[in-house]
Order: sequence, then structure tokens, then C-alpha cells
Amino acid sequence: MERRVKSVIVQKYGGTSVEAVSNIKGIARKVALEKAGGLDLVIVVSAMGDTTDELMKLADHITTRHHKRDLDMLLSTGEQVTVALLCMALREEGVTATGLTGWQAGISTTTDHGGASILSIDPERIQRELKMGNVVVVAGFQGITGKGDISTLGRGGSDTTAAALATRLGAERCEIYTDVEGVYTSDPRYVKKAVRISSLTYEEMILMARRGAGVLHPKAIEHAMTHNVPLVVRSSMSRVGGTWIHGAPGREVSHPVYGIVFDKGRFCYTLSGVPNRMEMKVIISSHLNSLDIEYDTLMEDREDTLSFLVAEADQELADPIFDSVGAIVRRERKATVTVVVRDENTYHVTLDTVRKILQEKGQAFHIIEDCTNHVTAVVEESHAIALTSLLHSAFGLDEVQTSEAAGVF
Repeated sequence: MERRVKSVIVQKYGGTSVEAVSNIKGIARKVALEKAGGLDLVIVVSAMGDTTDELMKLADHITTRHHKRDLDMLLSTGEQVTVALLCMALREEGVTATGLTGWQAGISTTTDHGGASILSIDPERIQRELKMGNVVVVAGFQGITGKGDISTLGRGGSDTTAAALATRLGAERCEIYTDVEGVYTSDPRYVKKAVRISSLTYEEMILMARRGAGVLHPKAIEHAMTHNVPLVVRSSMSRVGGTWIHGAPGREVSHPVYGIVFDKGRFCYTLSGVPNRMEMKVIISSHLNSLDIEYDTLMEDREDTLSFLVAEADQELADPIFDSVGAIVRRERKATVTVVVRDENTYHVTLDTVRKILQEKGQAFHIIEDCTNHVTAVVEESHAIALTSLLHSAFGLDEVQTSEAAGVF
């Protein structure tokens, strides 16, 4: 019998949250209680623990020359295992549940295997299941192309699935459950005095995510932002705390710096002896843009030097571009450390402070150019964590309380 669906909550559980059967049973008990409380729930799940890595190892035993379509077919099975087990656990709790793969859930994507983007979602199947009173469990990270092929969404794909579904279903909110209690002023695994931030705007969270905060993928935030669906990042082990991500700015705070994040997965190309730097910059930027490679350029003291920073994952695509420019190119693994500022008026003061601190520590660094809402230093990979902790202390974030870190939603 069909019933009226009042409001939908989308929840996403990541790999660490579902890494063992005991975890999955715990999630089923939690979902059962929420369902009994009258919520209509769509649950998006990742593969269990290190399943995706283990599947990649299996593929490597066959060949290291992977066909991306084959890889998508293989890797998509990880999430499907979690879907089936959670549905079984929910039934044991007396909850009727329907498990759906990405394509059964109506998720259509581009044909970029391994890094596809969601084009559209047909919500009809999910809505029908909700009207029947079922909890719907959807495999994250996957969809189907126009050719009918299985596709995967790349890094952060389950986050993106959850946010996109929340947007399409007009959900009240999208809850992202992970192994930390929210978004912190820095990575709490490495910066022990990092503090949970209670509230961020979409724009603030996107910036932190792009600069190294791994708790959410930028694509997920962008999907939620398009229809102003609030995101909540919480621990799967506790309902305490959490960080709300939404469209309204927080209240005035005493600390304009609200985060120090780092990213060790960066690759730097430095061109020396460039006769016309601006012309070369335009040419290389055009090539990188044509391949959708995100990049940064660095401030340089010498007029014949030009440096670009790309994600290490894009190195294979970027190499031919720099090989073809006819200049001397130095390639180096680097890291970035970013001080994220809430008040753009304090950018230059923050920049001067970062420069002074790094110079006093004898650190070699470059600054990413064309920024106003963050100061990003490019440093040696081995120094990234220590410098993040140093700047976290220097900007007073060690003493900030959760209520001060950001406004309350």
C-alpha cells in the first residue's frame, strides 16, 4: 500500500563506517529507530573498509594496463556487497528495505570511466519504494552511461551520490557519516589540538575540501548547494556534535582564520628560461583547461620562471603538455599548506604572517597566486604536517572553542 512521503533524509555511510559486519548491524539498529520515529530514509553506502583497494590488487594481479570500463565493472561490486548486507541487517531489525545499484536508482552519468560525473537522476524507483514504506539502500560511487555501461564517480563518489540524490529528492537534509565528529580546523589525526567547526557555508567548505580537507568531496558540496540542501557531517559512532554546511553565513567570530589544511598529493612543474612568461602561461593554461585539469600557478621572483601545480592524479595527463613547450622543466612532488580566511580584508595580513613564520623556520616555499580568501604555501612534502601544526598554533586555533570556530546553524 502506498503512503504519503512527508520529508526525506538521505544518509551516507563511508568505508570506515561499514568496514565490519558489526558496524553494519549497528547502522541497521540506528536506522530502525529512526524509521520507527517516522523518518523516510534513503541510505547511501560505500564499499566495506579497504574493499576497493583489495579489488584493485586483484586487477593488478591480472594486468597493470587496466581497461577503465573493466575496472568500473569490478570496483562497483564493492558497494553492492554493502547494500546487500545492510538490507539483510535491516530485515533482521524488522525494517523492510530495498537495495538498489546506482543504475537501478536512476543515476545517469558521463562516459568518463573511473571519474564520471552525474548528468541526471530519475527518482521514480526510489520514490515508489519510499511510498511503500521501505528504506531504500543505494550503492554509492556508481551509475550508468548513455551506452548502458556501469560507471564509477571517482574519489568521493559516495558523497557525491548522496548529495545528488538529496538534491533530486528534495530532501530535508543530507547526513554524511564518517569516522570523525565533523569538520575540524585541521585534520585531527595529525593536529591534536584541532577543534570541530559547528557551521560552515557551502563556499567555505568547498574551499577547505579543494585544499585538502578530505572529509567531503567538492562535487558533493556543489550538488547540495544548487538546491540549498543542508549537509551534516557526523560520526557514525556518535550523534554528538557534527558540522552543518548550508547557505547562510555564521555569526561574527573573533577568529577570521577558520582552518589550516594540507594536501600532500601535489605535483609541481617549474619552467626555467622562459622568454615570454605571460604568453607561455596562457598557452599552458589553455591546454590544461581543455583536459579539465585543475591547477594553480605560483608567485615567482624571476621573470623567466613559471611554475604550475596540479594534483598528482593528473600527472599522467599533464606530462605531455609540459614536454611539448620547449622549455627546461623541473618536476617535483610537493605539498600545500593552506590558511583559510573568513574575512578577505585580512588576506594581506595573513599572507605576511605566513611568510614571516616560514622564513623564520628556514623553510623553502612558494605562494600560490591569485587568491584572496586563502593563503596557500607550496612546501616540501615531508614538512607539510609539521608546518600545518605550527600555523594552527600561530593563528590561535589551538585555543579556539567549538562555539567560536564558526557560527551556529
